[in-house]
Amino acid sequence: MLRRYTRWMVVLSTCLTTCFSGCLHQCWKGYDCPDPPAYDESLIAEYANRGLKIEDPAPNVCEDDDWLEIPESPDSITPENIDFRNGYWDLSLEEAIRLALQNSQVMKDLGGVLRTPEAVVSMYDPAIVYTDGRFGEEAALSAFDATFGAGAYFESNDRRINNFTVGENGFFQQDLHNYQVNLSKRNATGGLVSLRSVTQYDYNNNPQKIFSAGWDTYIDAEVRQPLLQGAGVQFNRIAGPNGEPGFANGVLIARTRTDISLADFEIAVRNLVSDVENAYWDLFFAYRDLDVKINARNNVLEVWKKAYANVQADKKSADTEAQAREQYFRFQVEVVNALHGRLVERTRGHNGSEGGTFNNPGGVRVAERRLRFMMGLTQTNGRLIRPVTEAPVAKVNFDWSAIATEALARRPELRRQKWVIKQRELELLANRNFLMPNLDLVARYRQRGFGPTLSDQSSIPGESGALQSLTDGDFAEYQLGVEFEMPIGFRRAHSAVRSSELALARAKAILDEEEKQIMYGLSNSYAEITRAYEIMELLFNRREAANAQEATVRASYEAGKAPIDLLLEAQRRVIDSSALFNQARIDYALAIKNVHYEKGSLLEFYQVSLAEGPWPQKAYNDALMRDLNKRRAHSDFIINKAVIGQPTKMDNTLVAKPQNNDITPKQAPLDLPTPAEIDAAPVLPTGSLPRPHNPLRTASKPKPLAATVQPTSHTLAPVERMAEAPIIRAPANGPPRNITFGNDTPKDSIWLH
Repeated sequence: MLRRYTRWMVVLSTCLTTCFSGCLHQCWKGYDCPDPPAYDESLIAEYANRGLKIEDPAPNVCEDDDWLEIPESPDSITPENIDFRNGYWDLSLEEAIRLALQNSQVMKDLGGVLRTPEAVVSMYDPAIVYTDGRFGEEAALSAFDATFGAGAYFESNDRRINNFTVGENGFFQQDLHNYQVNLSKRNATGGLVSLRSVTQYDYNNNPQKIFSAGWDTYIDAEVRQPLLQGAGVQFNRIAGPNGEPGFANGVLIARTRTDISLADFEIAVRNLVSDVENAYWDLFFAYRDLDVKINARNNVLEVWKKAYANVQADKKSADTEAQAREQYFRFQVEVVNALHGRLVERTRGHNGSEGGTFNNPGGVRVAERRLRFMMGLTQTNGRLIRPVTEAPVAKVNFDWSAIATEALARRPELRRQKWVIKQRELELLANRNFLMPNLDLVARYRQRGFGPTLSDQSSIPGESGALQSLTDGDFAEYQLGVEFEMPIGFRRAHSAVRSSELALARAKAILDEEEKQIMYGLSNSYAEITRAYEIMELLFNRREAANAQEATVRASYEAGKAPIDLLLEAQRRVIDSSALFNQARIDYALAIKNVHYEKGSLLEFYQVSLAEGPWPQKAYNDALMRDLNKRRAHSDFIINKAVIGQPTKMDNTLVAKPQNNDITPKQAPLDLPTPAEIDAAPVLPTGSLPRPHNPLRTASKPKPLAATVQPTSHTLAPVERMAEAPIIRAPANGPPRNITFGNDTPKDSIWLH
């Protein structure tokens, strides 16, 4: 019988070998193999470079295509088609920040998403770190989960053994079944508790057997508890039961990773708020700058008209008309650039200061598109954003000791680095544990059962089934012992400890440098407030002096007592001083913002808080039921079965668009004159900035800077030159501290803590 089986195995192996070999052995009878067929060149060309072909991924037919809404053309808004009633969107700074946070699933930065998409922080990052299948908190806790396993094996053995007492004269035949069930659990101290059940069925031809077929079953309980290496709750919470020298992935380490990701997210949100405010003030300055250049262009246009008329009447030489014409076109170029803008670097963080140092944005349209991008809006929608929040002009003083202490306590960068230090300290504690040898206490107890059947009474007198024998407790075994193992030298453990010590020293050194850098940035921002305010005062006086000079020279020129050179130069001084004054206002606004940025209170200043999103309703219900069950276990009092409310529905709107009914025109737009001699390019009326009260002429009562700033109620209007402007003169004994703008009495400074 064995030879017959052997013959069939040989035949089957030969057939399988021939099938798998295919055409590789067609010349097996000694004949010469023919030459391989020639390859078709067209076939080669068809498949050439297919492995490197650039392709798009296959679309998912189960999901709808999420195409970005194509915005309107950038030239859809022109001076000819602008709607003066609904063409402007008066937007406050607080509303801009709210829309930016509402529409930002990814913390925006111009170009950053395209350059390094994996490095960009998003709202999903903390949750991704928490749920990471390798290093997340749940993954670390899963090492302590109970494990259940089961198996069933069936064997048929047929062999010859060189022992005539085995089987029938050495021919051994057996049917063997093996059924196993086990349950194991790792505890917090590092011990492993296991419970196994093994059942075997054995039918063989051994003549020395008691029964023709026997059942052997046992239940095994084992406890293995580390005493040195890997022992203790602290080690297992830090490194986990699967920790190795240099690699710790316990629940405490996983939690520190989550805290670090939360700090990174807070930093990204703060930077987004700072960048939105920078973009807002860039647009504010762009409107101011455009108004100044429009007024200057219109003034020189009047001069050019008169000079042209004088030349036609032979009252003046032609060079005066050409000189006025040249200055007109110079100002017209500046108007076009101030309206459309050039693609230059914007005001952004880390360009001289952490929060951002003002940089001329290049023009209204460019600055408006940048602000729209930072807010998550479409680039064009038929209206232009117009800032209504005024740049601050009140004197603001910060207490240095208070803000320095606050910066060291609240900056998220320092909190993040402290979590890194905590992680390094935990890793050092875990690695020191590996310097101890392995010493495990092992305890095992086993209860056995044996019989000719599994459960029923057998036909053999006095013999019971295996399960009945198991429950009778006739066969009990136990084992108690210790296992010891250690590497000689502990080379890997010593290396891991030394590496952890160096990493901890590095993290602490970085924390010291971060604190120094924060103090450096805070001192710069603190000093910048004083500088920006004094420069704003001086430039205001310069602008008023330039306006007064231009008015005097204009009167002299119209009376024929001053040449045109002096008038044109006076007009250039007006435009230069006005532009610098507007820049000084933005510098002062950014200086105040940067102090809040440096001391870690920028989000609180705008009442922005970070909170975890709502859980599914079933999670709330399960938590409520667990709490009720815990209460019932300790008392019989009536329980208030309050139902947890539905979670707040999240707004997934990606593009926020202002409502048309929110826009109410405050003032008719400014009609710009057009010279009769030339066809000048039309210029978009801005109607941009507030005119009811010049902030540096009539000072309003200073208001404390709260977490939110209420938007102004007045209308944005073009800046116009005012006559009889009072001159601010600083005291002769030193630089001014509290300056009154206009005829009001001096106001107290604002102190922020």
